[in-house]
Amino acid sequence: MLKRLSLLAVALLISATASHTVLAQDITTGDDVIKAHIEATGGEAAWNAVKDMYAEIEIVAATPMGNLTIELKTWSIFPGYGFTEMGLLDGPDGIPAEAVAMKAYYTPLEGWIEQGGQRQDIKDLPPAAQQQFMRTAPKSELALLTEKVELTLKSDTTFEDRAMYVVGSNQYGIDSDFWVDKETLMIVAQSAAGATTTISNYQEIDGLIFSMGQTAQTPQGTQTVSVKKVELNSGLTPAQLARKSGTQRQAMPE
Repeated sequence: MLKRLSLLAVALLISATASHTVLAQDITTGDDVIKAHIEATGGEAAWNAVKDMYAEIEIVAATPMGNLTIELKTWSIFPGYGFTEMGLLDGPDGIPAEAVAMKAYYTPLEGWIEQGGQRQDIKDLPPAAQQQFMRTAPKSELALLTEKVELTLKSDTTFEDRAMYVVGSNQYGIDSDFWVDKETLMIVAQSAAGATTTISNYQEIDGLIFSMGQTAQTPQGTQTVSVKKVELNSGLTPAQLARKSGTQRQAMPE
């Protein structure tokens, strides 16, 4: 299930887009490419103006028994609060809904993942697994520009006959490559842990442009992600988030 969740996390890596101002000749490092991409997707200030986000996502995952259709709902307050729930919409008769159902909740002080009738402290998961749920910013690429992430600009290449920058990253000991379109500065593909994900279907929501479609090719098969709804800055509060998760006692920072 952790392998499946690591791929479902791709669905949470939502990107937004606007016009860019960084010139191609200014790009000489991996950091430059990611900064240019952030600028092209609205800029750091615009992303920081997003205080909360809600998304509804549908995932179709291939299994040896047939395709699973999964619904994922996620609420986030930036930074440090979130609740995610996952449920089965359709699948083979041999896979019960409770085998797929999952909930995850976190605050700056505590968090848990509940699956199969068991609850696990989110802090007991490896750092890479924690970050699938504990989102500190509305745009995942912002986290790449930290001291903990090493970025390298690799040789240029093409993807679907388009010129690409290729940026390599190492985060939590996991190597990833990003293909960034030289003309639009959009990320169009990512590879990590033996899976390649193509990112497409950009649409505008509240002045930001989101990737609404992603397809991951993995050793287990193909997984497609379709973002059905995105809502920004609804005024969601930590107390409301706690109630959604069913938490009776909410731990709050002093």
